[in-house]
Amino acid sequence: MKKAKVSSKGQIVIPKYLRDALGMSIGKNVLIIKEGEKLILIAEPENPIKGLEKAGEELGLKNIRREIKEE
Repeated sequence: MKKAKVSSKGQIVIPKYLRDALGMSIGKNVLIIKEGEKLILIAEPENPIKGLEKAGEELGLKNIRREIKEE
């Protein structure tokens, strides 16, 4: 876990290795979601449809079905 300070302008610096891992570059938009006491940053995909497809692949429908059956 990395720590970042909030500047007087409300800015934080995302470490380079994390920006590289997410393909974030200068001018790229970031989606921000507040979940309870957490902020979640998501690199906005260039093609939202492909971004959703990729997220679905990573999530795995088999895992979702398994969790539903277990409940």
